[in-house]
Amino acid sequence: MGRLLDQDDGLGVYSANLLRHMFKLDRNSHYLILLRSDKHALLFKSYPNVRTKVVPSRSKLWWDQVVVPIAARRARADIILNLKFSLPLFSRIPGVFVLHGSDWYINPRNYPWWDNIYIRTMMPIYCRKAVRMLSISQVVIDDLIKYAGLDASKVTPSYAAAGEHFRRIEDQEILQQFVSRYQLPMRFMMTVGRVHHTGHDHLGEYPGGNNERLIKAFCRYRAAGGTLPLVVVGRNIEQYLRRHGFDKGSLKDIHFTGFIPNQEIVLVYNLTEFLVLATLYESFSIPLIEAMACGCPAMVPSTGGCPEVAQDAAYFIDPMNVQSIAEGMLTLERSADLRAKMRETGLKRAKMFTWQRTAEVTIKVLDEIVPRIKMDLGTEKSV
Repeated sequence: MGRLLDQDDGLGVYSANLLRHMFKLDRNSHYLILLRSDKHALLFKSYPNVRTKVVPSRSKLWWDQVVVPIAARRARADIILNLKFSLPLFSRIPGVFVLHGSDWYINPRNYPWWDNIYIRTMMPIYCRKAVRMLSISQVVIDDLIKYAGLDASKVTPSYAAAGEHFRRIEDQEILQQFVSRYQLPMRFMMTVGRVHHTGHDHLGEYPGGNNERLIKAFCRYRAAGGTLPLVVVGRNIEQYLRRHGFDKGSLKDIHFTGFIPNQEIVLVYNLTEFLVLATLYESFSIPLIEAMACGCPAMVPSTGGCPEVAQDAAYFIDPMNVQSIAEGMLTLERSADLRAKMRETGLKRAKMFTWQRTAEVTIKVLDEIVPRIKMDLGTEKSV
């Protein structure tokens, strides 16, 4: 079930990277990628054991519950794998899906009321339907045990990783061209922000993004003598802040780049002094692992999955406390030694998370469901 590939956010990045590495490692299985649109119909054309089929549907629910099981049955699939939560409820084909978060329980105000009702109703049902599940972190498993009655014996943490292009870049010409194109300051701190979840851009509020406290903390940091400007990467952040009472004066020394493609954001991590991430809760945090892979010091929330991912390689702040965020900014700006230590430990920590490892764990889970029987009969599995 590949409709997640259509998203330009971290979930889309997760899907593309995981599938590429699965296909490289598992040449003996046949994969059918079902898509809702032709946006990525040619993404996996170089893999001989992979076939892509576009099966449009106006409704995600209809696509999940009707279109997918029909296509899977016709293809005689042995397993249905969804890279997001949900499975066809009335299919007899064993199903596996990935748990990416528990935000509906932790930050329900990020979603409309009907979405929260749907998730709280359906999440336990999908978890019971799944033969096995994968999770982006142990924190997600713990949360869903607490809030949704998840059966932990069915879940395996598989994590995520930074793309292979996230690394130290020494080519100054490339870096300076990027600085000129986005008109970036010579020195700066950065954040990766968002003001809505994919599919919910009509909502006026997004408390989980914590953008308001971040800007207030930055103003307090500047008032305390901080000198670095703030570069904000993400769609519609400035418009969101202006709608929420921030004027030209309160946004002084803040540079909004808009959306930067994943292939290019590596350059920002290489240019910045450090990353500031003040979101209320991260299940895993793709920006954190990408920053560490580039040798970029990271200041991240002490909540959610960031401590699990970074351990001692990041500086932790209380995202609910404006003063904690401001003090973190000052501490990192004023300590070159601390930033150097964080670069070194971050690079080492990032190497522990690779897409190959995530793919290996995913394939192992699939192999435990089907091939032990079918492979003995001399056949190959289909997913």
